[in-house]
Amino acid sequence: MSNLISKVSGTVKNWWVFLIIGILLILSAYWMFSTPVESFVGLATFFSALIFVSGLFSVFFALTNKDDIDNFGLYLASGILDVIIGFILLKYPGITVVLFSMFIGFWLLFRGFYMISASFKIKKVGVDNWGWVLFFGVLVVIFAMMSIINPLIGAAYLVYTLAFTLVLLGIANIMLSMRLRKVKSGVKDLKEKLQG
Repeated sequence: MSNLISKVSGTVKNWWVFLIIGILLILSAYWMFSTPVESFVGLATFFSALIFVSGLFSVFFALTNKDDIDNFGLYLASGILDVIIGFILLKYPGITVVLFSMFIGFWLLFRGFYMISASFKIKKVGVDNWGWVLFFGVLVVIFAMMSIINPLIGAAYLVYTLAFTLVLLGIANIMLSMRLRKVKSGVKDLKEKLQG
């Protein structure tokens, strides 16, 4: 029993990584809404850096929890994919609006599915309100599909759609971090009761 509790407790260490990612995404969306992007290259550079940093945090989370989480490979692959996409976009800032929109669309699609998967994982461990993480994950998938299906929607629409989708993804990350924190707190209380 003690080994099981230690494993579950280790699974949710560094829950704050998702909180930081969520806050960064929401701040980025706020910046996009409040400051009209004058040039596409500026938007591409901004998003590229955001995706790259998000990927580094995700890889960090996966590596620090590798012995404790199921589907370690999924978490690691998600972070590595973000790092690769961010690097490619940083290296080639002059890519066309269509290609950029599709890159971002697929990145958001992958992140949306990741949130959907995470919602079912936290449901398994009995976390309340897991449906909100699922709901925001589904919304992210829908908006990502809009970017992929119709990449020629215009720069202004692209900016606002992506900003709104970043808000959704940020909220989903924050909600996931709060649920993981709650699981960690519950496991800690149970561990103290068993030891006491």
